[in-house]
Amino acid sequence: MNSETFAQSRPNGSNPIRVLMADPDESLPAVYREPLLREGFELVTAVSGLECLARLRECVPDVLVLEPRMPWGGGDGVLAIMGEDPDVAIIPVMVLTTCRSAYALNGVARFPISDYHVKPLAPDRLAGRLRSLLDHPGLHFTLGDHNGRLECAIARRTDGRVRNVRVEIFDGRITVCGYAQSHHVKQLALAAVLEAFEASESMPGSIELDIEVAPDDNWQARRCASTRKRVGSL
Repeated sequence: MNSETFAQSRPNGSNPIRVLMADPDESLPAVYREPLLREGFELVTAVSGLECLARLRECVPDVLVLEPRMPWGGGDGVLAIMGEDPDVAIIPVMVLTTCRSAYALNGVARFPISDYHVKPLAPDRLAGRLRSLLDHPGLHFTLGDHNGRLECAIARRTDGRVRNVRVEIFDGRITVCGYAQSHHVKQLALAAVLEAFEASESMPGSIELDIEVAPDDNWQARRCASTRKRVGSL
């Protein structure tokens, strides 16, 4: 089903707006159902990838709220089928997850999504973000666009002198974490991040550089201490 067919499959101005929330946490409907209903949303739920795909075909929701870490298919499986199956409607997708780390989101990083937020998210804020998505249905990005580009840009600009680079995205804010050999290297990393976004013409709400300055001797001490801690906990 393409986007035009989807638009014609629901009456003009029909209410409520149908939200499919795909999340294995079965306590979430009790948190969101009544507040969303008061805001004009109808909540439909799924607890696995397979159930999510069945709901997408059966009830034709207006927007999907997706937790990537689901059994029986997962978020990446759902997004892959959405992009390939003509019987699945093209709708905005919001990733709502407990994951902060880019590495934990690698499975869905290559697929276009419309919004991303880390739990918890208050019901009124969720309603506001969903309305914004429906007002701009063509707006989308991929998590991999930010993460891969930033990590490569930092590595090139600093000649690999920022270690353990990690990119986190939260509520429109991008945080770059890691360890730099000097304050000068840290400034080079910031310049690399700014240049990467200027080139893409898509700036996030804010950029935070959480890079700790740790000279080589301190880095080796940290690594040894970390190794001892892991071995001691076995």
